[in-house]
Parts: sequence; structure tokens; C-alpha cells
Amino acid sequence: MKAINIKWDTDGDMEVLNQLPTEMEIPEGITDEEEMSDYLSDETGFCHYGFDLVD
Repeated sequence: MKAINIKWDTDGDMEVLNQLPTEMEIPEGITDEEEMSDYLSDETGFCHYGFDLVD
């Protein structure tokens, strides 16, 4: 699975926002959406407002 259209929370810092990925591959063992959310934040160090999933 892949998370796309990730809406990062950068407190309006456009420089940081432009450096963050807009999509990320989700490892196979992660199937719960809450775990996916944690994975995205853990990998980048930033929280997000949401994302879409594609296979």
C-alpha cells in the first residue's frame, strides 16, 4: 500500500512542507490505519492531518 496526498502539519512552514514527501510506501506488515498514521509520523518526525491510500 501507499499513502498519498499526505497533508503534513508544519505550522505553516512552507520550506519544511516542500521537503516532506507527498506519498510514502507503507510496509506490508502494517494494515491498521492508525498504525499507518503512526508510521508516517515516526518516519518523518511530523504529524499530519490525513492521507489517502492506494494499492
